[in-house]
Amino acid sequence: MVRCLNHLVMLSGLLLLSAFIHSNAETLEVACLTTSSCEPEKPLWEAGLAAAVFYGPDYPAADQSHANPLVVPYFIYRGEVVRAGEGGLIKAQAFEDDRWQLSVSIDGAFNADSDDNDARQGMDDLDYLFGIGPELNYKLYQQQQQKLELKLQLRSVFSTDFSELNQRGYAFETQLRFEDREFFGQQLKFVGTVGPVWATDKLTRYFYQVDERDVTADRPRYDASGGYMGTDVGLGFVVPMFDKKATLFFGGRASFHHGAANDDSPLFLDKTTYAVGLGFAYRLFASDQLVR
Repeated sequence: MVRCLNHLVMLSGLLLLSAFIHSNAETLEVACLTTSSCEPEKPLWEAGLAAAVFYGPDYPAADQSHANPLVVPYFIYRGEVVRAGEGGLIKAQAFEDDRWQLSVSIDGAFNADSDDNDARQGMDDLDYLFGIGPELNYKLYQQQQQKLELKLQLRSVFSTDFSELNQRGYAFETQLRFEDREFFGQQLKFVGTVGPVWATDKLTRYFYQVDERDVTADRPRYDASGGYMGTDVGLGFVVPMFDKKATLFFGGRASFHHGAANDDSPLFLDKTTYAVGLGFAYRLFASDQLVR
């Protein structure tokens, strides 16, 4: 089961090491205003080992949370068209200039067991989720080591238990993302994000629907509807170590579900939820070729 759709990017970033670990690449300091030359140079590809743990709610607005530890190899590829393991599982660039970037990307998220959640006892498990769809980024500001972006993401969401695949609807997210690669003048990267999430009724039913067969004395029948799911506020930090061959990364996220479309569902139990993640990555191999 998914721990939280709203944490899709954070989850995939921490556990698949796509959101933060790429910052351990050597950087080229340059002065610039709005052009892509502000970006640090990084290896075309790199590979290594990483360990991470994520602790967060079982699903959006759940009142129970669980931890998911993982030790995995990681691989990052930064091609001009196809990119893997950085900011998502896979990303294919369709268009990019100094301010605009259009791509198609894939993200993933955890599963969970209904037997471990009191509100969902006796209901079907929520399987692993992954989403695929277009992403449009607009660079609002960039100077030196800072940048501010507006990100628009549309995802077709699928669930799988690795025996079958089911389409679960669509999610749309708008997000403001601020990045400072030298936070307070130190070798510390900071990332802050804020943005609302909407979902179609097919996806909200996956989390909040209560069919007749799942009705209990404490869980009445409920028909979920599409609409607003909540707003996420996230903070993340990356600390390079061992001559930038290793990276310590940690972050947190608060999700505010006040005014959500399904706040009267018996499975909608907490209007404010929190998640944290911690990880360590060590780069073992990297290409000599550098790219931005």
